[in-house]
Amino acid sequence: MLKTARAKSPAREESEAPARPRRMPAVLLPDALLALAITGFALLDIVFDLDNSTRYGPMPPLVVSTLVATLMLALRRLAPLATAVVVAVAIAGPMLATPLTFTLWGDFLPLLLATYSVARHGERVSAWLGVAATATTVVLVMLRNPDAGTVSNIPFAAVPIAIVFVAGRVLSGRARSHSDDQARVQRLEAEREEAIHVALVEERSRIARELHDIVAHCVSVMVVQAGAAEDLLDRDPSQAHAPLRSVQETGHQAVGELGRMLGLLRGEATRPALKPQPGTANLAELIEHMGGVGLPVSLTMEGPARPLPPGMDLTVYRVVQEALTNALKHATPTTAHVLLHYDEQSIRVSVRDTGRTGSSASPASNRIGHGLLGMRERVGLYGGTLETGHADGGGFAVTASLPLQAAPR
Repeated sequence: MLKTARAKSPAREESEAPARPRRMPAVLLPDALLALAITGFALLDIVFDLDNSTRYGPMPPLVVSTLVATLMLALRRLAPLATAVVVAVAIAGPMLATPLTFTLWGDFLPLLLATYSVARHGERVSAWLGVAATATTVVLVMLRNPDAGTVSNIPFAAVPIAIVFVAGRVLSGRARSHSDDQARVQRLEAEREEAIHVALVEERSRIARELHDIVAHCVSVMVVQAGAAEDLLDRDPSQAHAPLRSVQETGHQAVGELGRMLGLLRGEATRPALKPQPGTANLAELIEHMGGVGLPVSLTMEGPARPLPPGMDLTVYRVVQEALTNALKHATPTTAHVLLHYDEQSIRVSVRDTGRTGSSASPASNRIGHGLLGMRERVGLYGGTLETGHADGGGFAVTASLPLQAAPR
């Protein structure tokens, strides 16, 4: 026999869930125990000295005021200003109505503790209002009740009040300073974590660009050489060995470059066996390699060559590599020319091919892919610019200019 069950709505489940009991503030229990202890001693003080008629008036009001003044101390850290005011009023009321003297446990100790608490745990305004209430109570009682003291004794009664007030404010300042230091440390830690996150994102982007440069260049060369080998297999099989060897060499090069990148990802960059990053010193090898795969390239250098920062040196190399790879892949060019120009302020690298502009050539929009966009980001990191487009007289040109004094941004 089948039974149907009606699903409970989330709101109903929440209403049926037992309410979690609110946690009692951690400071309430110790303060409550302290208040009970002071209350007990204050009541014992009254009981053991009942015969002293100069100190105690009617018993019920006295007991009530003592209970209020001492038990209120349980809230001295949760409500410091209210505690100071209530304690002051509870002690001052009976003493102003009936000539009484101060007792240690029932009167003076609650006043001192309330003063310290409002100075230690209250804000600046609350602290001054609280000490004004307790100090006023002491002064009024002494002026009203001759048995409590004389005007000349007021400074002596005010000294303990002043001492606990100053001590409370000093400790409060230290606590605020410690809290500010902790907040500052947490903020700096958050900023450091954010900087690490940004650095990781930038590093991932850099590695992604590196992988694209490596794979795009090698795969493009392999595709061109494989196509050439396929054509030669039909016409002259003996000549197909050269492009096939080029495919093999390019594949080995790609595997080696990818292995280097994986080594960087694994933290193996400090091993001496790893191949260093390519730079302008390796342009001749790159040009020779491109000539071997069917794209004759010439190189011209203008101005005195100068050492570049490693990142900028790699950027110049990658711009040339990406431009030549695109020329080989898109434009079916006859030749390409690389110009490297140094001056006092910048380095300019220009790559121009003489590819056909007919229907077989790719339009400029197709040639500006992820690789050249990545190159623009690379160049932009060093405050440079990258321009791409059809060259005058045919072909395609890529020109990058980087200021020599720029640092990565």
